[in-house]
Amino acid sequence: MRRKILVCALLIYASILPASASTENREDVLTSQDLHTVASEAKSWRGTRYRYGGKDKNGVDCSHFVYAVYNQIFEGYSYRMANEYLHDSDFALTKSPLVGDVIIFPSVGGSSAHMGIVTDVHGRKFIGAQSSTGVKEASFAPGSYWGKRPYKILSLLADS
Repeated sequence: MRRKILVCALLIYASILPASASTENREDVLTSQDLHTVASEAKSWRGTRYRYGGKDKNGVDCSHFVYAVYNQIFEGYSYRMANEYLHDSDFALTKSPLVGDVIIFPSVGGSSAHMGIVTDVHGRKFIGAQSSTGVKEASFAPGSYWGKRPYKILSLLADS
């Protein structure tokens, strides 16, 4: 009986949340092996120069970088702009990030949204296409440039 009540409560709660609801149960997200493959592919882009609107290793911006990496691993993966991930039903917010998850720095004030791929959970590092460095690992640890900005970490859901 208690389980039925819990299931009903969860269903009701889930129905009122936005599509990108938080998930602490990682069963519905990709496996750790899939995500490590994502991170490995992302690292193969190191040194690629930044180019706004760029889509390949001749020059790439942050959203096209994440798209290119994920599309290499997951055929048919659709392009999204950075802020669109926050409302995308293919992704869920997580407080238990894994290497290979997507990190989003939403636009705040006059700043543009930025994104990348988590490469070191405990060291709080991600790889992304920054306008100042091109594709490079950066820190989102407290006190770092990116750590001073609000961010959200999202997991691609397994059935996406």
